[in-house]
Amino acid sequence: MSDVQVERLTFSFPSDWRVGKYDDWSFYRNQFSRQFDGIGAVDVIACSAHGETFLIEVKDYRHPDTTKPSDLPTIIANKVIMTLAALLPAALHANDAAEQALAKKALRCRSLRVVAHIEQPRAHRPAVDPADIKQKLCQLLRAVDPHPSVVSANAMQNLPWQVQVV
Repeated sequence: MSDVQVERLTFSFPSDWRVGKYDDWSFYRNQFSRQFDGIGAVDVIACSAHGETFLIEVKDYRHPDTTKPSDLPTIIANKVIMTLAALLPAALHANDAAEQALAKKALRCRSLRVVAHIEQPRAHRPAVDPADIKQKLCQLLRAVDPHPSVVSANAMQNLPWQVQVV
């Protein structure tokens, strides 16, 4: 298994996958994000052995002080688009060989999937409505992934990795 820690969640991917915590990449932090203000990034890029690339954005609303952005679907969609825009230059110019290799693999994918992983408090009032987020992501990202997934550790919708809540 390949593990990636995002916030207080551990994502465990099959061992034959290539996975990177994209918003920690040197290329993103030191090169691409400095192009202009407001460039965002998804949390994880994961490439399966079968040619699927997953762009995964993680939001953890379990902490009581966490505030929900007013337009979460737009924020996620922008991060997806900006990450896609960064993959080609990363494949060509990333200084880190592992980052460059993962960017190249992501660009050779047969299918592209967007996943919003959202953990919510167990209280009676969830921070966001997953169905609403999914509907808006479908509209915003229909050219990228017409069927994005909105999941949580307890509702993974048959995705081929596991998430451990820390």
